[in-house]
Amino acid sequence: GGDTGPGEAGGGGTFLPEIACTDTIASVYADPGDVSAKPKGTILKCAKDKDMTAADLTAAVKVDDAGNLAYSGPAFTSGAHVYRVLYVTERGDPKNSPGYSSALLLLPETPRLGTGKPLPVVLSAHGSRGQAAKCAPSLDDPAGAYVEEDFQHQVYPLVGLGFPVIAPDLAGYANFGGAGNPPPAYDDALDVGRSMLDGARAIRKVIPSSLTQQVVITGHSQGGYTALAALALADSYGLDGVVAAVAVYSPLWLSQRTWGAIFAAPTSYPLATSAVGPVSIWYHYTHSYLLDGPDAALELFDPAKAAAIQAFVNNDCWAASYPDLEDAGTSANDLFSTTYTQAIAYAAIPAPNGGGGQCNGSNAALCKTWIGRMTADYPHLTGGATKVPVLLAYANGDTAITPDGMQCVFNRLSGDKVDYSLCYDPNPVGHGGVVAENAGYVVDWIAHQTLPDAGAPAAGNCTMLGKNDAGVPQLITPEGGVQLCNPLISPQ
Repeated sequence: GGDTGPGEAGGGGTFLPEIACTDTIASVYADPGDVSAKPKGTILKCAKDKDMTAADLTAAVKVDDAGNLAYSGPAFTSGAHVYRVLYVTERGDPKNSPGYSSALLLLPETPRLGTGKPLPVVLSAHGSRGQAAKCAPSLDDPAGAYVEEDFQHQVYPLVGLGFPVIAPDLAGYANFGGAGNPPPAYDDALDVGRSMLDGARAIRKVIPSSLTQQVVITGHSQGGYTALAALALADSYGLDGVVAAVAVYSPLWLSQRTWGAIFAAPTSYPLATSAVGPVSIWYHYTHSYLLDGPDAALELFDPAKAAAIQAFVNNDCWAASYPDLEDAGTSANDLFSTTYTQAIAYAAIPAPNGGGGQCNGSNAALCKTWIGRMTADYPHLTGGATKVPVLLAYANGDTAITPDGMQCVFNRLSGDKVDYSLCYDPNPVGHGGVVAENAGYVVDWIAHQTLPDAGAPAAGNCTMLGKNDAGVPQLITPEGGVQLCNPLISPQ
């Protein structure tokens, strides 16, 4: 394993590993055996991947082969020593079972303050990728290419501008399908939050002399959810450090009851054109597996569609379309059991338009189980979490988390009295473009929050939004009206 043997060339704030990193890359994704006796954050495997020059990093974020924007921030000042690690974490199941997460580790060749001067840990959470093994962002498998540029635009500027970064895949991707290793649970607050926080413990095992006690958490889209879930959990779970700042792009910080509420409006979320149905499948399948066991993974679905669901979860990464699901139905309602969709749909919708979380009828017990889980997966930010500076970047033209969803995010964060600032990008650059266009600003903002002599960040593409009577940043509709939170997903 990576935590035995002498260091390569590290120590003394050199930002080089102080443990042996001589494992094979393949071993990072293999069965590590029984990890139950090992402390959280223990490095099980550490493998050298490659070295990337600043020019290599720049080339990667300038590529525009998927119709995405190219990175437009400050020129990179550092290359990266790239490693892959496997570390111990804890799963989000009722037994708090031991688990493990693979991760990409990027260490700056030219640290932001120079060698010998420690820097904060930066944790970086990936957006939606798909829940199958090959979708893990550290693999950079062609199956995940549809969103790989978003991931690189988020992570490469952090290391390219001099910060050490660990980007966890999250538990369940490595040794996918192995005994006692449930698949990665989509938006399970405990499961993803613990994997992230243990990433801070893990990088400290690799370069302890190069790090301060400060921890910064970043994330895009689903990764924004992961980052905020980790922030909510930090006080109680711990992370071997102190959360100093959180920066999220277009975070999916929405009520997880959404994945049940959509059953009330199937024509609004057809499988052929909306990702909401596939996400609901990932959410329910992975939660059932993690919380109720592998035999329960398919119990909420129509038995006649079980094979299609299984193939989708095991093989599909985030994509423009999912033909296997479209072949099985027109909406998610066609794939789930009617017992479940009828039990949950009305209850999942906020009052006064729906049941507001109250379960009635013959399947009230099933409804209560899942309303409870969905509610737990949307934790309020309380205590120390409300004192951490949070930056939220959101851009015009976002068709993944549309303005009626983002207004719900603003309402929730403001209601929790989170110390957040908003970077609204008026350019119509959309869900991925907000990262490419504002990553440089975000890195400057992180430096401003954590490094004593850092100046204020450059202006970037940020515009202030006006606030409504409740003191909440207010999006405006194209017609000039007040954007309301989507009534299916208002905060609970």
